[in-house]
Amino acid sequence: MNKTVSTDLSASVNLIREIFPEVTASDIKTDFLKVGGREAMLCFINGSTDTDAMIQIEKNLLSASSSFKAMSELMRECIPYNDKKEEKDVNKIVSALLASMSVLFVDGFDSAVILDTKKYPSRGISEPEKNKTLRGPRDGFSESVYTNTALIRRRIKSPDLSFEAFDIGSATKTRVILAYMKGKAGEELLMRIRDRLSNMNVKSLTLSQQTITDNLFGKSLIKKLNPFPKVRYVERSDTAASMLMEGKIAILCDTTPSAIFLPVTLYDMMEETDDYYFPPVTASYLRLLRVFMLFLSVFISPLWLLCLTYSHLLPESLTFLLVDSECFIPVWLQLITVEFMIDALKIASLNTPDTISNSLSVVSGLLLSDFAVSAGLLVPQTILYSAIASIANFIPTNYELGYTFKFWRITLIVGIATFGFTGFIIAVLLFLVILLLNKTADNKNYLFPFDPKNKKGIIKFFIRTYEGNEK
Repeated sequence: MNKTVSTDLSASVNLIREIFPEVTASDIKTDFLKVGGREAMLCFINGSTDTDAMIQIEKNLLSASSSFKAMSELMRECIPYNDKKEEKDVNKIVSALLASMSVLFVDGFDSAVILDTKKYPSRGISEPEKNKTLRGPRDGFSESVYTNTALIRRRIKSPDLSFEAFDIGSATKTRVILAYMKGKAGEELLMRIRDRLSNMNVKSLTLSQQTITDNLFGKSLIKKLNPFPKVRYVERSDTAASMLMEGKIAILCDTTPSAIFLPVTLYDMMEETDDYYFPPVTASYLRLLRVFMLFLSVFISPLWLLCLTYSHLLPESLTFLLVDSECFIPVWLQLITVEFMIDALKIASLNTPDTISNSLSVVSGLLLSDFAVSAGLLVPQTILYSAIASIANFIPTNYELGYTFKFWRITLIVGIATFGFTGFIIAVLLFLVILLLNKTADNKNYLFPFDPKNKKGIIKFFIRTYEGNEK
């Protein structure tokens, strides 16, 4: 369709109803009124419009008494609204209407006025459920992309803070914002992301961030099989502002209450917001505990299985690790089964109403484990070590990193069950090689600043220092 606005209002009415029939587009509303002695029509989407702004605009239009010779004159005198634009192209007018803007047609004028009066229904600004802090602000991102940019702008009052807008998806035309600090973000990576967002040929962006991430990093099999996350999802506005100040690049997507940040390293994944709301000694203790527990979650079950496999080599002081009860199922298979059952309980808990989800998780875990031990399907130690590993897996706020360590644990268990100690070494080396060869989005070391040649980097990985540009 390649048309321009007609000077005849009835032709514009027919065109709008041809594109948006009342039967199939009942949310597209039209309001007829008189403006300065001329017939006019105001089009908008019901439920996605700022009602207060619309009432004020209509009052001003209805109170106009003079006759206008041009649409620009009408806009200047009758529409005291900041975000307005005169447009003749029908395609652009339809796109604006679908983006929840209002459109004003006036008889005798060959153009329309686009008014940005959109106001999407959204949650209030509240603290994210996943990344809560004991101190600090309680405001987090919501599903409105411009609410999120406002929260960041509130913290970074600098002209260097840039927000570039893209409409992605031929059907959805979802607003995506590329955020960065001029002079701090890497230019090469920035240009690459900008180019990929501009040329992202997808029909819809209903899955928002995951679709963007998949298209940013390509679809090669090797990249898909790499378990270590290349981006970090942030729901806190204070963390987002701090990461932007560090030179990270953010991608914010409308309808999604979090931002994608890249490039990120393992160090970025291990950080927590609370690290920077406590004194360095307390924060360093929490960071050390977090790192220790995360690696404990990987090795506690496999090392116990290794002790059982080579029980004849155990010193007498470690014989308490041995199993003294009979069981029909091999221990390695017990550990794998419990891993799957824990994930099944998590999924069931997510799909259960909040009022009973916590009770369901606890009661189900207790009943199932007690019955399994009583029936001789599992030994008590399997429940103990799997529970410790599962609890430690919840320590990182990044889900992808937690599951990466979980896959490592399962690989170790399978390796020990298949090849014994040799399988354990192979599984450890496999993930270490993947970790060492892994690169960030800007093709740098994924372990940065953890470098044997960089003593300060190693200290920073484990100890919270007094640096001023931290988050």
